[in-house]
Amino acid sequence: MIPENQGTPMEPAASMAGSSKVATRKNPFRRMLDNPVIMKELRGRMRGRQAFVLLTVYLGLIALFIVMIYNTVFGVASVNWNPGDRQIAGKVIFGTVVLLELLLLSFIAPGLTAGAITAERERQTFDLLRTTLLSASSLVLGKLGSAFGYLLLLILTALPIQSLAFLLGGVGLGEMLVSSVMLIVTAVFFCTLGLFFSSFMKRTLPATISSYAAILGSFLVLIMLFFLIAYVETMSYSSSNNPMSEHILTLMIWFLVSTNPFMAAIISEVILVDQQSLFFTSSPIFGSNTLYLPSPWIIYVVLYLGVTFIMILLSIYNVKRPDR
Repeated sequence: MIPENQGTPMEPAASMAGSSKVATRKNPFRRMLDNPVIMKELRGRMRGRQAFVLLTVYLGLIALFIVMIYNTVFGVASVNWNPGDRQIAGKVIFGTVVLLELLLLSFIAPGLTAGAITAERERQTFDLLRTTLLSASSLVLGKLGSAFGYLLLLILTALPIQSLAFLLGGVGLGEMLVSSVMLIVTAVFFCTLGLFFSSFMKRTLPATISSYAAILGSFLVLIMLFFLIAYVETMSYSSSNNPMSEHILTLMIWFLVSTNPFMAAIISEVILVDQQSLFFTSSPIFGSNTLYLPSPWIIYVVLYLGVTFIMILLSIYNVKRPDR
């Protein structure tokens, strides 16, 4: 006779397996760490000298600029600063650190991912990866996650330098949060940009050159369009006072401003200081018509996250398709 409770010893193991799957499904951080590509890339990057040399140069450049600005401000001001001078110095130091981080991340991030897929092709290991159980999305997200993890380390290590602004005053929690969000979005976007070019190119050098050319070209085109639309805006306002055309050109200028990380950060800070508003502004750019607009950092974050998502999908598609 077969015992009735023969299947009961298997129930705890099945329940434990089911609970582990549920825990893994509910914990996205654990799922990210379970990706073998992330662990391999992070260990390989942190074991070499390049990561620590880059971190040292990154912090050294920021610290050097902060020392120069501090000495300049201290030299032109009196020894006994009043609270207003201290707050201005704190804002200058904080803004300089954020802008330098945006500039450095814009150049470091594509270099970390431009050879992520092309290096596998050059080492002739890309076909081996495709024959494994690792999916194309896991490969792309693993490469992206490892590069972003290192850039997140760069952002966090610069926080002590940013904290010098809190000693002088003039910087609030809102500015700190907005700057951190912009830095994280910038790091993810430029990492994805390099990974996108690496997903369909055969060599690392063309992918790297294409990534930096796309960054430089986009900046130049946006600056030219900004001044062109601003010129058309001023000419149309001086010739005819048409509120509809004025609103349309103002929205176009505002959108172009928000697509540039440096201009978006500067104008968002100006709005926060002048109007004490973190999300919206009502000041007219040209003319006298008031137009309520979102702060540039909001448009910047939404736009860059959307483009990042599209580039991730395209990178996964390029990795999936067979090589010709």
